[in-house]
Amino acid sequence: MAKVTRENIGILHDKITVTVTPDEYAPAYKKNLAKAAASANIPGFRKGHVPSAVVNKMYGEKIIMDEVLKITEVQMTSYLAIEKIDTFSQPLPLSSTLTNIDVNNLKEYKFEFEIGIRPEINIDPKSIQVKRYVIEVADKMIDEQLEKMQLQGGTMTEPETVSSEEDLLNVVFVEVDAEGNAIEGGIDKATSINVKHFAPEFRKSLYGLKKDDTVTTTLATGVSDDERGSVLDELGLDKEDTANADKNFKITITNIGLQVKAELNEEFYKKMYPAKEITTEAEFRATIKEEIAGYFAEQSRKQMHDQIYHFLLDEIKVEMPREFMLRLLEVGDEKRRSKEEAEKILPAFESQMKWSIISRQIQKEENITVSQDDLKNAAKAQLYEYLGGQVEMFGDTKFIDEYAERMMKDKKFIDEKYGIILADKIFTSLENKVTATEEGIDFETFGSKLHHHHY
Repeated sequence: MAKVTRENIGILHDKITVTVTPDEYAPAYKKNLAKAAASANIPGFRKGHVPSAVVNKMYGEKIIMDEVLKITEVQMTSYLAIEKIDTFSQPLPLSSTLTNIDVNNLKEYKFEFEIGIRPEINIDPKSIQVKRYVIEVADKMIDEQLEKMQLQGGTMTEPETVSSEEDLLNVVFVEVDAEGNAIEGGIDKATSINVKHFAPEFRKSLYGLKKDDTVTTTLATGVSDDERGSVLDELGLDKEDTANADKNFKITITNIGLQVKAELNEEFYKKMYPAKEITTEAEFRATIKEEIAGYFAEQSRKQMHDQIYHFLLDEIKVEMPREFMLRLLEVGDEKRRSKEEAEKILPAFESQMKWSIISRQIQKEENITVSQDDLKNAAKAQLYEYLGGQVEMFGDTKFIDEYAERMMKDKKFIDEKYGIILADKIFTSLENKVTATEEGIDFETFGSKLHHHHY
């Protein structure tokens, strides 16, 4: 049996030497040499009657090499399994004496490998300290959502003149010179814009205008500061170039629309929430509040997941085999790197590997798995999102299952969704075990805390 020895050469960084003797590879070598002699077809000799010395000279070196490498691989794999060594990657070759093979003088060969060992860690969920934000649902939010829903459930009218900041104008922007003449090759773009998105002073000049009326302005003067970037994008102009806001445009109104809000009555309540029995405005507002609170609770949950991720990554101390990782970056894949290149990307790689160790440990301790059903459900959810949730309109939903089955054969989809599902399961398993302190917060402040780096 091949001799295998192990020597520590750094932090979680070992050298393993496999020594293969002639006694181990000679029997297979002789057997395969005889096979080669029996099948060799060499000019000047009858098949099966080629002298062994000739066969050995032609094929012996390759046969020895193949057998020695095969034994080395088997012994290395067996040793790692028996010793229960949890490595970072496949062993990296360091050196080998499998050179200058002499078929007439069988000798032993040595192979040296280096391995990086995954550190053992202990994670106590209670030691993870996070905040569970309780986001206030302000009356203003309910008012704004109520108004949006009234507009959504309302009707569109076409008033003769511009009379409200809520009017939606279909317009054509035509780029003109200082005299108001259209510039040849300039911008000519039809779009829609609410009156309230024009600048306050310029807005006054729009009231009373009718279909086909025109006004001329620059975007800097005519469009509000908040909306100007969107209008520049719509017109295909670089919003970072301040000169673009000073371009002159003739704006022609092609249509005036006004969305009239739906009345607050039982018919409207039923239209908005078909599954609920709502008869009063107070009940409707309470339902809106509940819906917003549910959304906030989910956002708060995801933000807590983000805190858990950063606590684990920043506070849990994990000793890493940095020298081996550096070597892995240099020679571990087909893209060879210089030591300087490897050192440059080492910090990011180390962070990635640290999270891999932590997440695998939690996955093991919490018995977390990602099933085929999880992936199929993710595919279906993706399709629902594409369809805007309007699945019922298609009647037969057989195509949903067909889509899911098709996505299960897409390696890119599986790899992406597997990581997302696994991460969510890991954080979900921890969220009720960590030490969480509740803290009230308004939505604006909470918004600045949204990162979701773990996804």
